[in-house]
Amino acid sequence: MAGDVPLLERLAQLPAIPAAAATTLIERLPQPQKDPVLGPLFGTDEEGDAVVNALVPTVLNQFQDKPDLTCYQALLEGLTGIWNASVRAAVVARLRAAGLPPDDLLLRLQKLSPTLGFAHEKGGDWAREWLADPFAQDALLVQQCVVRVLLALRSLAEARAIELTTSVG
Repeated sequence: MAGDVPLLERLAQLPAIPAAAATTLIERLPQPQKDPVLGPLFGTDEEGDAVVNALVPTVLNQFQDKPDLTCYQALLEGLTGIWNASVRAAVVARLRAAGLPPDDLLLRLQKLSPTLGFAHEKGGDWAREWLADPFAQDALLVQQCVVRVLLALRSLAEARAIELTTSVG
């Protein structure tokens, strides 16, 4: 692979790795809390017992429930979720800074790009809830997306490591 190829294109060139492979990877790591990518998702409690971020099992279950899901697709889903939350926050901040009244703001949001999520919700209730407390509405989504991205990237990196180490003469 050429060094100047954008990252997502290089990752797309890797063999399709099932997202469920992330579970196997974690089970194989002797001390996942010491892994430079996944380590922050693991830790130890006051008694020295291993603990895991509560979102890890949730994301791994999502990976298991979608047998056709690849790590690359999971990575893109995670990045897309983070992107959408970022754009929602930026759009609302700009519209509020422009002094748009709350009702006009809600109507404007519902007419914007469907990727923001406001237009697809019935009755505008989700948009109203989101406007009332954007942090509460998107924080968990973003955290879950970060876990998804880390698990997918680390699994893709494992595939690349196998490729690199088996081709070495």
